[in-house]
Amino acid sequence: MSKISVGCLLGAFSATSWRLEIPRFRPTRALWLAIGGAALAVASPGFAQTNWLQTYLGATHESYNAKETTISTSNVANLQSPWGTGVAGGVTAFALDAGTIYAQGQGEGGNDPNLAAIDAANGTTLWTITTGNNGIGLNNTIATDGARVFAGCSVTPANGHGNTSGGVCAYDENNGKLKWRYFNACNCLPESAVIAPLVYANGVVYFGYGYGGAGGSEYLVAADAKTGAVLWTFGTGTSNTMGSAAPTVGNGMVYFTCGGMVGGSNGFSGVCAVSLSGPHDLVWSTNFGTGTMGLTLGGDVLYVNGGSAGEFAALNATNGTPIWTTEGNSSQFPVSLASNIVYATGSDGYVHALHALTGVEKWSLYLASESSVSLANGVLYDDQQGSNNPPTEAYSMKNGSALWSVPGSASTLHPPPIIANGTLYITNAECGSVCAYTLPTE
Repeated sequence: MSKISVGCLLGAFSATSWRLEIPRFRPTRALWLAIGGAALAVASPGFAQTNWLQTYLGATHESYNAKETTISTSNVANLQSPWGTGVAGGVTAFALDAGTIYAQGQGEGGNDPNLAAIDAANGTTLWTITTGNNGIGLNNTIATDGARVFAGCSVTPANGHGNTSGGVCAYDENNGKLKWRYFNACNCLPESAVIAPLVYANGVVYFGYGYGGAGGSEYLVAADAKTGAVLWTFGTGTSNTMGSAAPTVGNGMVYFTCGGMVGGSNGFSGVCAVSLSGPHDLVWSTNFGTGTMGLTLGGDVLYVNGGSAGEFAALNATNGTPIWTTEGNSSQFPVSLASNIVYATGSDGYVHALHALTGVEKWSLYLASESSVSLANGVLYDDQQGSNNPPTEAYSMKNGSALWSVPGSASTLHPPPIIANGTLYITNAECGSVCAYTLPTE
């Protein structure tokens, strides 16, 4: 890893041919009451609940629910499943908002990816729509903002002629109706598609996009969450200059993986930070030799799961200066962070618990992990791989000791689990595509 550049090296890139489509819509009083009522319910002490609004919980990707107090190391082994629900093709990403699970499925045979809304209390499917494929498939993320669900989607020309391009769509949480969609079709091959999956923060949806064709162009998009209007873009260059990591947002910057001339040389491939304030210039970039990594923001430190670079690292989030690095079989999954411990999933299925301040390893165990782990109230939840392993297993955050596992065999799809309001939600198990686990009532 090396620090390549600091400063305003590349201005914002403007995509001249992108398209934003907003369906004609007239708000009704019933819809207003539904949205307003949900907001009041969340705000009221009598209805207070914790949400898991997007993949990795929030825009910083810490995957730690500090508000969970019901399920703990002492009782997690007593969990039972009250319901399980199917989603066509299995779930690639899911989130929880105001008592509803929003799950994106890959579709039967991997065709026609879909989005389903599921009652988190009883597993009833409320609505299902077809989204199509945004171009990155199993690397999807999903996010909500209290009124809309943001997910990858595909766009086919209205006349039925031409190529299907990948995009990002916003859907009404109440009924799945399309609110807006972003795409930038080139009508060429390869067609345009999403490069880096979306993240939501403070009314804005961020994602990486690639305009297709020979050479192409790739850029970071910041879109208004309510309308889909493009607020700004930052160009990284031609093909293969935008990394595949989901961006992370905080400290007045958006952090993402990038390459090419962004870092000041053709050999650059690493992490970039762009200012959220205009003119949205590059603030710093740090070279890792790969753009396939996972990013997590903890305060003023950016933690990097280094992918093929073979290292876990902590960077000063303000200027990109390395704080520490630890060698290991790193992967593309964002690390999880709680109580000054970094939990990093390796490419070999090991989970490494590292001291956040020094990178010194506290413990490391083979957990057959195939995603970022989720953390809550002393328990680490791990979505596993391999037919000889369970779909999800629970371990002690303190020392990695096994506490409990879900019956059955692991799937090939691995969205990180959700833990909120005394319930564990998992995906792609024998109980269903989405399953709830709760403690028995006395």
